[in-house]
Amino acid sequence: MTIFDYSFLGFIILLVLLNLVLLYRYIAIKKETSNFKISLEKQGQLEILELQKKYETHLKTSKNQIQKETEDKLTQRFQTDFEKREYEIMRNAKKQEEHLTAEILEIQKSSDRKENILREKESKFEILKQDLNQLQTSVSNQFKSLEIEIQKYDHLNLALVDEYKQKLAKISNLTSQEAYALVKNEKEKEMGEELLQWQNKYLSKFENEAYQKAKEIASLAIQRCSSEVANELTITAVKIDNEVDKGKLIGKQGRNIQWLEKTLGVELIIDDTPNIITVSGFSSIRRNIAKNTIEKLLTDGRIHPSAIEEMYEKATGEVNQEIYEAGQWAVNELGIYDFPEKLIRLLGRLSFRTGYGQNVLRHSVEMARLAGLIADSLNAEFPSTVLIDKLTCIKGALLHDIGKAVDEEMTPKGNHIEIGEKLCDMYDLGWKVRRCISSHHTTGGDRQSYFDNEHKELCLEAAVVDACDTLSGARPGARKETMEAYFQRMEGLENIANKIDGVTKTWIMRGAKELWVFFDANMLSSTEIHKATRALAREINNTIKTPQEIKVIGFREDRVVEYTR
Repeated sequence: MTIFDYSFLGFIILLVLLNLVLLYRYIAIKKETSNFKISLEKQGQLEILELQKKYETHLKTSKNQIQKETEDKLTQRFQTDFEKREYEIMRNAKKQEEHLTAEILEIQKSSDRKENILREKESKFEILKQDLNQLQTSVSNQFKSLEIEIQKYDHLNLALVDEYKQKLAKISNLTSQEAYALVKNEKEKEMGEELLQWQNKYLSKFENEAYQKAKEIASLAIQRCSSEVANELTITAVKIDNEVDKGKLIGKQGRNIQWLEKTLGVELIIDDTPNIITVSGFSSIRRNIAKNTIEKLLTDGRIHPSAIEEMYEKATGEVNQEIYEAGQWAVNELGIYDFPEKLIRLLGRLSFRTGYGQNVLRHSVEMARLAGLIADSLNAEFPSTVLIDKLTCIKGALLHDIGKAVDEEMTPKGNHIEIGEKLCDMYDLGWKVRRCISSHHTTGGDRQSYFDNEHKELCLEAAVVDACDTLSGARPGARKETMEAYFQRMEGLENIANKIDGVTKTWIMRGAKELWVFFDANMLSSTEIHKATRALAREINNTIKTPQEIKVIGFREDRVVEYTR
């Protein structure tokens, strides 16, 4: 290293030391400046605080002085205004006091006058009250004396009547009851013709009006209710493909047919009729189960006791399902959703029953539709009367033959109306539905049959159901009778009519829908013939069951006999 290098290094070191000295001096000066600045700020703040205190003291002194001067001026001014206002108020109050004093004096004078008038009226009222009490006492005494006179007159009148009756009975040798009956019979004979004419006149008028109105309602209901015309028969025959199947059904030594009849509860008639096996039994449901069982056996080809029982179980399940579906269809068709399942199954059993060739379930559904339509028409036509419950009419019409669902299983066979009433009570359907069931065979419109003695009320819904039963059964194609039933009905009509005294002959007209009865004019009067005809109609209605209404016409036959020489 050369001397120049040492010199340069020493210069650099010197320069660094110089910078360090300058830096230290800068820091010391900055620190002194900062301390001086802080001391100046503190001194300035102290001076500001002293000035602020002097200002607040001066402001407070000035404010107090100004407030005092203002209060003195306001006090002087307020005292002057208050004295003026007080003077005006005192003057107005004095004027009002004088005015009120004058009004009080006037009111007091008026009150004194009214009080005097009231005292006068009160004294007059006391006088009138005393007079009224005296008059009331007098009238009461007179009334008592009048009652005594009336009692005396009544006793005297009764005595005279008894005396008159005794004398009359002594003269005529008749008691009062006998004399009354004699006079009554004579007057009935004298006025019978006239009363009968008036009765027939008014009856004819009202019957025509009611007939026209009922015809309109029934026609509209029938037009709006579409129903099938074809009737149904219970199927009791099974078709087979060949005669060999008959032998299979009979089995060896008749084993199969005996097991079939024992299992199915019906009688199988296998005769010379080609390709036909007749199923005979009292229950329509058992006949249907038997028919299905035989068809399944013939289709399967295996006919022996175990196969018979197997097919019988299947057929029974299918028929039970058909029964439930039929009942469910009926209630859904009519919008009834509160029937229990057991009652719906009973309804479905009616699909296997027929009456006069008409399916009972479809007949009941048709009746329910007609009942709903007629109830709506009657409520709209006569809104001011007692309204008919439409739902009750529909339920009563649907269940009117519910007893037929189980009557075949009863031994002995019960009346389907009585069974229906018991079922109605069992399922708590209400007394109106029960009345609809019990009175749906009252052809002729017996009003008493629609009256419920327990509830003391006339069931109009029962009358509607009864009318719908007649409409559904009487429409063309709905029902049919066997020839034997037809002749039995005609014979019954003749026997009932010929039992009446005074009947000379009877004619059955228009297919047993009308009965002409001829009476002897010498034995019966017109009034008696009228009564006898009505009695005959009631007797026929109670003893003979017919699918339609029978019209009974009474004739008074006069015979004039002359002889020639």
